[in-house]
Amino acid sequence: MTTEDTTRLELASDPVTFEVVRGGLYAICEEMKSVMTRAAFSPLLSLSSDLSCALLDHDGDVVAQGNDIPVHLGAMPFSAKGILQRFPLDSWRPGDAVLSNDPYSGGSHLPDMTIISPIFDDAGVLGFAASRVHWPDIGGSAPGSSAVTDEIVKEGLRIPPVRVIRDGELDPGVSTLLFANVRVADDRMGDFRAQIACNQRGVDRVGGLIDRYGGGAVRRILAETQDYSQRMVERALAELPDGSYRASQHLDGDGYIEDPGNGPLVLSVRIDKSGAAIRCDFAGTGRQTRGPINAPISVTASACYYLALALSGGDVPPNSGAYRPVEVAAPEGSLVNCVYPAPVVSGNTEMSNRLIDLMFEALAPAMGRQAIGGSYGTAGVFAVGGHDPIRDRPFIHVETLGGGMGASRAGPGLDGHRTHMGNTMNLPIEASEAASPVLIERYELVDGSGGGGRWPGGRGVRRVLRSLADEVKFSLLFERALHPAHGALGGEPGRVASFRLERTDGGGERLSSKTEAGSLNRGDRLLMETAGGGGWGETDAEDA
Repeated sequence: MTTEDTTRLELASDPVTFEVVRGGLYAICEEMKSVMTRAAFSPLLSLSSDLSCALLDHDGDVVAQGNDIPVHLGAMPFSAKGILQRFPLDSWRPGDAVLSNDPYSGGSHLPDMTIISPIFDDAGVLGFAASRVHWPDIGGSAPGSSAVTDEIVKEGLRIPPVRVIRDGELDPGVSTLLFANVRVADDRMGDFRAQIACNQRGVDRVGGLIDRYGGGAVRRILAETQDYSQRMVERALAELPDGSYRASQHLDGDGYIEDPGNGPLVLSVRIDKSGAAIRCDFAGTGRQTRGPINAPISVTASACYYLALALSGGDVPPNSGAYRPVEVAAPEGSLVNCVYPAPVVSGNTEMSNRLIDLMFEALAPAMGRQAIGGSYGTAGVFAVGGHDPIRDRPFIHVETLGGGMGASRAGPGLDGHRTHMGNTMNLPIEASEAASPVLIERYELVDGSGGGGRWPGGRGVRRVLRSLADEVKFSLLFERALHPAHGALGGEPGRVASFRLERTDGGGERLSSKTEAGSLNRGDRLLMETAGGGGWGETDAEDA
């Protein structure tokens, strides 16, 4: 009897317990997120929810995750396995927690701080509660730790796996080192403690399941739920036509060079679909570059996992089982599998989203009328920081901006939305202004920015920020100022993004989508317009 046959018999023998525990695991992830957002100090976390929560098995594979950030969650097993290489199962004790943000040990980019906490039953470590939280600052050369730099040591504090809590007590040496290297340390400590509480809620709630159903049953269901998701993805992929599909696109630039379409910042993919499996091969993609657009393999794999879930229709419970039918091949030292000391902060936010557009463009012939237009291709990160003379304290403010989603057969693309690999929420103007010495003069949709077609692409957004203080540092990390989102099935491309700085003396300058850290003085304005999504279908065509 095969393992799959055995699993099916177990599910058939007790499907009610399976569904109750499986549903409980996903509910626990949502409760963990609620704890984090309610306790966090930073608006990026408490209001925008730039964080993710998951439960892992003892191998570090995801068994359940919240409705959070796809790029975080696809990369979570890479971080967990990196941590377990450093801290084997027999080294864990109740009350421990390990912290890491190292992109070269499974992480995504430095601001994403991952903490895992062990969950025990009578047999030992049953699994882990895990959270990945985007800290608004992790040190580095610019406020917000999201700026153009040319090596990872300038991006902030890089933390290989380190035990930050032992037997329930914070390690004073680790915490002293950590908070001495971040800006506005008191706020970061508040966010950190909220993250610890979030993990502890996961540990406690799974402990309740163990008390009720027994460790053996819970362990079995941790494996069964992954098998369940795997079968659902395989069934969906089997319906997609077999074949090899290719596409190439170019990134705008890396902060040091711009690529109008014939330069080195090329992304290339070949997707081989055979039966119930899919292989994404990025041979032909450009070499890693000086600026921070490089993606660790964990980020590239996350994009491929998201693709499989999207092709499966959105009803598959996301976990590591759903990722098993996906194989990823990425040349080492390339833009999609970088090596030390490549900077990576935009690999997580821009590269991951552009990879989704690339792969959907490649698969358009296989998807037929289910093909979708390209998106605004970014998480839209801008950061400001400095001294707040109004409140007489230092400040950091990091925010993401939405843009146009590609249109599809279902209808127009969403306006001003965080698409694909990002899933943060809109941050109210009042929160931005309360957290920093800025005035938001305009925040609106950009009419006509979505590509035309039977269904238009979603509209980008316009954000105009005026500084109320001198020497406010700012940075921009966006995409699609040079390369518009593609349309699908005859739909037109969306409008490109644009960025501009206007000085009080009447001077001004165009800014690139990835701008090295600059400075605003009182009265200076920063104008940001995100790209529109691609349209779907020819304008005069009928949807059939």
